[in-house]
Parts: sequence; structure tokens; C-alpha cells
Amino acid sequence: MKLAGLFPGKNILCIAEIGINHNGDCDMAERMVRAAALAGAHMVKFQTYVPELMYSPYTTSLLASGREGDADFSQIEFFRRFVLAKEDYVRLRDVARECGVEFFSSAFDEPSVDLLEEVGVRLYKVASSEVGNLRLLSRVARTSKPVIMSTGICTEDEIARALDLVRAEGCPDIALLHCVSNYPLDAAHANLRRISQLAERFGAPVGFSDHSSGTDLVGAAVALGARIFEKHFVHDPGYECPDRNVSVAPAEFAAMRQAADNALAALGDGRIAMGDSEKEVALSARRSLCAGRDIPAGKRLEAADVVPLRPGVGMPVNRCAGMLGRVSRRLIPKGHLIREEDFEEGICE
Repeated sequence: MKLAGLFPGKNILCIAEIGINHNGDCDMAERMVRAAALAGAHMVKFQTYVPELMYSPYTTSLLASGREGDADFSQIEFFRRFVLAKEDYVRLRDVARECGVEFFSSAFDEPSVDLLEEVGVRLYKVASSEVGNLRLLSRVARTSKPVIMSTGICTEDEIARALDLVRAEGCPDIALLHCVSNYPLDAAHANLRRISQLAERFGAPVGFSDHSSGTDLVGAAVALGARIFEKHFVHDPGYECPDRNVSVAPAEFAAMRQAADNALAALGDGRIAMGDSEKEVALSARRSLCAGRDIPAGKRLEAADVVPLRPGVGMPVNRCAGMLGRVSRRLIPKGHLIREEDFEEGICE
């Protein structure tokens, strides 16, 4: 299954990043899936991990001094609160299918990939924190399923190495998301030009995982080539959860999707030509060659005989020089169009 095949005919893909915002409550997670579907999401994404395989018990001391001190399981215990069971994922997968959205998840370790394979996801997300985790990448790639990979805290070389590995291991269908791992992201640090650079450098579809507190960056991201948008999601703006400060509620998510669709439509095809939608205006606003005074039959046309007037339904004004010197066949009243058939054939003097 190809990424494009998951959503035939759609130019913009919008991902509701539920992540761990469900607070470990499957009922709440289901509520969020249904709300995301109603808000126009094409996909709903979760985060799947084993807490003990994510953080060292010495994380606190290692961050403080670079050395192991007393064991501290607070990070592990914090993330344990948000773990969902396999049966929860099966339930959420079925709800997503019922709602017409694609269910998938970010896998943070190999056992989590095994779990998601049992659940039957059709694609995977790789967080930017895991782009250097080659064992995990290899396990994901061996599923031969499409991968959406964030690139926030990665170097160019790390992205290239990850893509080479995933493609070599059997997964050629990869999309890259630009993101900046600030929570929330200030517009001054958004670096949206990286979107077009990712597409040019790696030849992959690109998108934007938006960690800003709103949706103001969507239009610019579309203009720079983003076609996949990932945004943290909550069912209610007052709901307390880990990523609340970078999450949007259904109304804002729906507005984001509409803004992305509008921006894509506004880009057009880039042709330097009049658009079909302008033709009626052009007829009214452009000018035609008209008689500036009565032109009797047999008169050799001169500049004073001609005036450019609206509407533009007749001979274009830029043909004026070519008509001068032609002899009129009949009386052309003032204000009438200058028509080719009203003049003798022949070379103008």
C-alpha cells in the first residue's frame, strides 16, 4: 500500500495528533477520534511505547551532570500513565474505520512495532527523536509499510542515513515532515523554508508537523510545498493533557484543514495567462478599436479616426497600427467597432 493509495484524490492530508492527550483513558481516546473525524481529519495518530525502553532510570542525574546518580523513575512513571493496551488500540482502530479516518501511531521501540503489527496499522510514523535509532528504523522498514518521518531535531546527514536504511530494508514509500521541536513553536523560529529544502534534497513528499499554538503558519507551509499537516488535537479547548499548549480543538482543526485546502487552490498552476475565471471581466474591462468619429466609405483610415473603448469584444487595440491606411468599404458611425470586414483588402500605405 502506497501513501497516495491510502487517500486517492486528496491533495492535502491532515493528521490529528492525539498522541498521549487521551491521558491513558481509552474512552477519551475514542471521543477524540470521533471529534477529529468530524473536524475533517484524514488520519488520527497515537504514540506507542514501552516506558522502560524510553527513559533510563538515571535520566535526571544524567541531564544534570552527565553521570549516573540516584535512580529516579519519575519520567518512566509519568509516561506509564498514558500507555494503552492492545485491546484499546484494536477498539480505536475499529472506531477510526467506522468514522472513515486512518488509524496509525508513532512507534518508539521494537516491541511497539510488534504490537502495532498485531493491531494491523497500514503505515507508521517515526518521531524526529528516533531518526537516529537505526534498530527501530530497521524494524519499521521490514514491515514494508509507508512511513511518515519527522525531521525536527535531526541533521541533514542523519535524515539521509535514515532514508537510505529504510529504503534499503524494503520501504521506499516515505514522506518527510518539517518540524521544530519547540513547544510551543514561535513563528520566528519556524524556518518554513526547510520544507522546500527537504523536498529538493531528498526527493520525498513533504509536510509540516506544526507545534505552534495556532494555525497561522499553514498557508505559508502549503506555498512552500507541504501537503501533509500534523497537528496535536484535543476534543475540547479546556481539556487538561500533556500537549495542551500546542493542541487545537475541533473548530480550529477544521479551520486549519480549510486554510490548507484554500491555500493549495490559490496556488493555481502558475501559467502566465488569463484564467478562465477572468474572461468575463476581461470582456468588460479590455478595450476594442472603435471609430472615434464617423468614417465615410472610401476613407483611408488614420490615427484620428480610431479610439480605444471598452468592452473588449472587438479588434484588440494592439492591432491599431496594422489597420492604419486601410480603406473603408462603408460608413462606420462614431463609436462602432472597427471590423476587419469593413475595410478593403490590400497592403496599407
